[in-house]
Amino acid sequence: MTMVRHFGIPGNAARVALAACAALALSGVVPTEAAAAVGKFEYAAADGVNSVFVNPPTGPCIGLTKEAVSAGNYTDTDANLYEGLACSGHAEPLPKGTGKSWGTFRPNSVRFG
Repeated sequence: MTMVRHFGIPGNAARVALAACAALALSGVVPTEAAAAVGKFEYAAADGVNSVFVNPPTGPCIGLTKEAVSAGNYTDTDANLYEGLACSGHAEPLPKGTGKSWGTFRPNSVRFG
């Protein structure tokens, strides 16, 4: 009688482990699109110059070219406007589908999401 010993992983378990490793490897290789707020974000500076962002990204801070006196968030995502650069300082919420004008508050940056 011949006795055979198997060392290592049985056949089915090895295939499952190989499939799992392949899936993990592919998940890091497949490019993903950055999330974006769909729609337009408009703002007006004190000098009357209007600016528009179309489909702005969600997550990162976006600097405004000039201090805003009013803004309209016509995207599908809530936003926060910040008095300081790099989304610092006092913040004011601007819910999706709304607009707002300010007295002394002058936002310099915005973040969606």
